[in-house]
Amino acid sequence: MNPTFKKAVRVALGSWNPLQFAVQQQAGGKQSAEIAEWMIGIIEQYFCENEDLEPEDVADYLATIMDQELNILVEDDSDMEIGSCLCHLYQLCVAGKDAQVMDELSLMPKCDLSLCRVQEQPEGGESEDNAPQLVAAHLSGMQLHDTSNAADNSCTSEPLRELTELEQQQLHDEEDGWTVIRRGNKKR
Repeated sequence: MNPTFKKAVRVALGSWNPLQFAVQQQAGGKQSAEIAEWMIGIIEQYFCENEDLEPEDVADYLATIMDQELNILVEDDSDMEIGSCLCHLYQLCVAGKDAQVMDELSLMPKCDLSLCRVQEQPEGGESEDNAPQLVAAHLSGMQLHDTSNAADNSCTSEPLRELTELEQQQLHDEEDGWTVIRRGNKKR
């Protein structure tokens, strides 16, 4: 196993807001931090045991782990972004370009959960005023709200609006104990 790739996995998962939020909120119980640490080794092993992995494969694997171990459903496509990043970094490691990997890791954005806060969801799902902005995560009947205007892959915001049928189903899933990470609007 390549120590540079292990470091790459650690940095990538450390910058992944849904995973770090799940750890902070103990979505997998008191062992959430240990689960996140375990994920580093299991992702590294997944790459070593499988040839020609595609970003979709890695994203599906990450989403499965998040679901089974942390009760988190990732729906903001950040799993795909991390999967793509890990595939790219793995290919660089295989090619012996460890210095380039280290350079890219130094440029990787850090997870910044200070941009987010947890706020109780008002009864009926509607806010008394229109100030709060709905963002990309729900946890145990709570909604995560963005406290900045910055766009981020897992802390993007959208104005409050009436729920679609799919969103109503997702809220029902959350009431059953599931946590759903929703896709937000991205600036292009």
